[in-house]
Amino acid sequence: MEETIDILLSKAKNKFLLSNAVAGRAKQISSGSLPYIDNFDPSNPIITAIREIASDKIRIKMATAESKKPKEVEVLAKEPAPSALTRLAKEKRATSVKKKKEKKK
Repeated sequence: MEETIDILLSKAKNKFLLSNAVAGRAKQISSGSLPYIDNFDPSNPIITAIREIASDKIRIKMATAESKKPKEVEVLAKEPAPSALTRLAKEKRATSVKKKKEKKK
């Protein structure tokens, strides 16, 4: 089966999502995961990943904010970064405290 870009793009919503899926699967293959197809290229995991996606052995799904992420993709939750407004307020307070200390001296 010949893998064309049209066939691959029909499996994903856009090129960015497709390239991320191919890169992720190629990384898995190069780290020891067995290919899901018979006609794989042992020297090139990227071609193997493309062939797997084209033959519907791998499905590409995009996680949205409302949907839960699959367990394999789940990342440990980090503390949310403070908003820009909070950071600016802290910086403003720190500079005003420094100015007050300088005035006292």
